[in-house]
Amino acid sequence: YQNRLLREHVQRLHDKLIELVNIARDNDRLAERVQRLALGLLDARGGLDELLHGIKVILRDEFKADCVALCLAVPHTVNLSAIGELLRPDVVGLFEEVFRAGRPQCSRLSLEQADALFSDSACHVVSAALIPLDNGQWRGLLAVGSGDANRFHDGVGTLFLERIGQLVSQALQARLLAEGWRAMPDPPSARGR
Repeated sequence: YQNRLLREHVQRLHDKLIELVNIARDNDRLAERVQRLALGLLDARGGLDELLHGIKVILRDEFKADCVALCLAVPHTVNLSAIGELLRPDVVGLFEEVFRAGRPQCSRLSLEQADALFSDSACHVVSAALIPLDNGQWRGLLAVGSGDANRFHDGVGTLFLERIGQLVSQALQARLLAEGWRAMPDPPSARGR
């Protein structure tokens, strides 16, 4: 009887070890993808449009994203009118809980959320990783959508998503500064004159 119990215990330990090895391999592959994203962002040429296109391509190709959306919200004192299609404070506002949490969230999306983020592809997206982007002068949301309801859920680890958010935030900030967009001082009327 004790031999059988010992064999069962050894088998459970063996199964757990195999599971941990598989998780480590998955994490290693994810780390390589994040590295390629970082290199792609460093290597990005051209203006902001090219950077944004590059981010979407890398996320689709390397991370097998079905859909990618990037939305920004900036205070009125920041002049980003040249990228008006990204300025979607209403969309960013739908995900206020992501900013309150201060870290990526993985979950199923409501139809309203999916439509706001992915419009034409909304009916195919049922789960998403929502990654907050924030640098103090502006904030945004990077959303990676999937047609698989089980791909992004509460139990998914977010360490690599946090790294992706940091890389994308830094790349956006560098590109915005390079293109001459800076926070403008408050107008006199806003300072209580």
